[in-house]
Amino acid sequence: MDIKLKNRHRISALLSFLIVVAAAVIMTGLYPFFEKEAGRHEQPAYEDQAFLRHLVFGNYVLDLEQYQYANGVVISPFEHFFPEGAYELKNGSLDGYAEQTAAAEEGAGNPGDETAPAPEADSQIPKDETQAVGEDTTSFLEDEYYGNLTDEEESYMAEERQEYLRNLRQNCMMEYESWNRYFGSIRNAIDFQVLDENGSILMNYAKDRNILTDDSYVFRVVMRYDGHGRMDVMQLGGQDTSYLLNILQKFGEVDPMEEYYWEQYSSKPQFKLSNPKNITFAYAMTEQQLAEYSLARSSSWGSYYNSGRVAQVFAGLGIFVALAAFLLSCFDVTRADDSKVLRAPLGIVLGVGAGGIGFGYSLTSLVAVTNHGSLYSGLIRANFLPKAADIMVKLWNVFWWCIPFAIIYWAVLCMRDVFHIGFKRYIRERTLCGLFYGWCAGLCRRFYNFLGSINLQDNSDRTIFKIVGVNFIILTVLCSLWFFGIGALIIYSIVLFLVLRKYYRDLTRKYRILLRATNQIAEGNLDVTISEDLGVFEPFKTEIQKIQSGFKVAVDEEVKSQKMKTDLITNMSHDLKTPLTAIITYVNLLKDDNAVPEQRKAYIDVLEQKSMRLKSLIEDLFEISKANSNNVTLNLVDVDIVSLLKEVSLELSDKIEESTIDFRWNLPDEKIVLPLDSQKTYRIFDNLLTNIMKYGMPNTRAYIDMKRDDGGVVITMKNVSANELTFNPEEITERFVRGDQSRNTEGSGLGMAIAKSFVELQNGKMNVEVEADLFRIIIRWPVEQNPVEEDKDEEDGGVI
Repeated sequence: MDIKLKNRHRISALLSFLIVVAAAVIMTGLYPFFEKEAGRHEQPAYEDQAFLRHLVFGNYVLDLEQYQYANGVVISPFEHFFPEGAYELKNGSLDGYAEQTAAAEEGAGNPGDETAPAPEADSQIPKDETQAVGEDTTSFLEDEYYGNLTDEEESYMAEERQEYLRNLRQNCMMEYESWNRYFGSIRNAIDFQVLDENGSILMNYAKDRNILTDDSYVFRVVMRYDGHGRMDVMQLGGQDTSYLLNILQKFGEVDPMEEYYWEQYSSKPQFKLSNPKNITFAYAMTEQQLAEYSLARSSSWGSYYNSGRVAQVFAGLGIFVALAAFLLSCFDVTRADDSKVLRAPLGIVLGVGAGGIGFGYSLTSLVAVTNHGSLYSGLIRANFLPKAADIMVKLWNVFWWCIPFAIIYWAVLCMRDVFHIGFKRYIRERTLCGLFYGWCAGLCRRFYNFLGSINLQDNSDRTIFKIVGVNFIILTVLCSLWFFGIGALIIYSIVLFLVLRKYYRDLTRKYRILLRATNQIAEGNLDVTISEDLGVFEPFKTEIQKIQSGFKVAVDEEVKSQKMKTDLITNMSHDLKTPLTAIITYVNLLKDDNAVPEQRKAYIDVLEQKSMRLKSLIEDLFEISKANSNNVTLNLVDVDIVSLLKEVSLELSDKIEESTIDFRWNLPDEKIVLPLDSQKTYRIFDNLLTNIMKYGMPNTRAYIDMKRDDGGVVITMKNVSANELTFNPEEITERFVRGDQSRNTEGSGLGMAIAKSFVELQNGKMNVEVEADLFRIIIRWPVEQNPVEEDKDEEDGGVI
């Protein structure tokens, strides 16, 4: 391909990218227009089913508030809506409930008793059942629930009954919290009043207005509950009153507890939720309240689809992108010849194009979510700066809009090729039917050429032909009694010959490939690959690859082992010889009779220093030997690694100040307790911090971070190396390997190896990463939750 054609392709690709991005940017820039149009097509807020549902279920919230206010008591929703259940849960049975109910009705009850509230006059227990409870409650429960049971079975059933009531109480509390939460989201946006059966106002949140008579409200609904808890809509005002009436009556007939907890709620024996009785609830909204609530609620998804503006603008920009793609393809007509992506079959192009258009239409919901502010608020909660969050939201929308426009652009480029290669060739090469026809024609040609290549002088062909001939004779004898079978026999013989010949040749070819590969491996070529399909010998390909991998691993391990042995002897000799030579030298100096006491004291100090150095080397060698042979005894205790790391830093504070390295500590405030060996873990931190001070560049910063991450604790230590990091990070934790390859600094080369061994012995992982001169160590230990804490987490709830 010449340079001019390449440049044309690049310009065409750049223009394509700019057109797609420009269309996506225009789409994103029109979001305020879409929001305005959606607001024009949005239905009134009070026609939303969720809004009406919150109103109906808010009746239960106001009923409980009114009861508490009127009686001067604070009771739980379970006691108010399930008085019989609350009484039985407290006392173990309904004995005495009828008497207490009657006393409460006569004014003899104690309204301040929270555990035994006086139920309303029309209780949910039927009259016949109430009478039975008053006469002989125990026998009634036994006949109704338990039947003729033994004392043991009756005790078990009673415990099961109590468990059922506790579950019902918990579900009632949870459901009431849901009603209160949702009703609370709208109660400040509406006027409402609570009235008794005589029409007297019990609770008034409508200021100086009367909801029943004021005509300034654009929406009004009055719901009355009779003495049996049945709800009727008494007054209704709004745009579509028949729709509102149907929805409100539907919600009014629903038992809100049974809708979500029907399995436990429908258990036998059961209690039903007590609806409000002999009370009226009136709600209304002025035009100003409706406007303010609609503004706060923002436009819903349905309004964006109803307006159709997003789809219309997307269709217009899609047509623009398609025309631009067609015109640009005339500028670069040979672009499809050099790109397989632009030579996709027509069926796939139409399918993907239709999917792209459908996807673009579905992005209407993305417009609604973005205008609603959900994406922006989510990024703000993720600690993004406001400006960065706004940019991220815009880029995110541009990205998703680029997808459908790019698909449209690609589809037009694919179909534009019909003008370049001609209609017939396009049908033959760019449609699924044409490709299938070409495949069938090629198969027939190959079969014809195969028949023409039969050579009877070939040994394999002659052998196969003899076998087929014998088979033909045998079948002819068998079929001679049936004349019409000879025709079928001829066809069978031809097919059998072709199949056997093909199979034999294919088998021979694959065997030769396999034999050639094994010979190359035997000659030492471990990188030989078999790319051909070996058919029946295919399992041998996998086995040969395993043999190659095994040989490579064995060779690498052997080379590594030999290198480690050589390095071990060299490094150990060097590191042990240095202090030993100094000891011998200063012993000879002490033998000098002319040495003054001050010199002898200096010599003894040097001897002590070198002896301790030699002792440290031997101890390190002993420690790493035990660690590698798994001969280390761990004393596992609960260790707060945060405090342990701080303790190590305090112990090394003098050395840290002398190193001139500025250590930056980022440790959590809370404790992180792990089952570890405190001495071994102390040694890990000591070795790693000492390594930083020894090999870190002076006057730089070192960062020590610790945090929880995915069920584990991660400790990261980063510093800048004083010397160039030219070693392999995986080798630095090997024995006698040092970052200072010149070995000018003090050290055994065992510190990192000991640290890694102790980490792995305590079920942890230690990794070393190198980036330029940045040296990073990452230690991870799994964190197991304390069983005591798990038990505390499971204890939930309080006494009602």
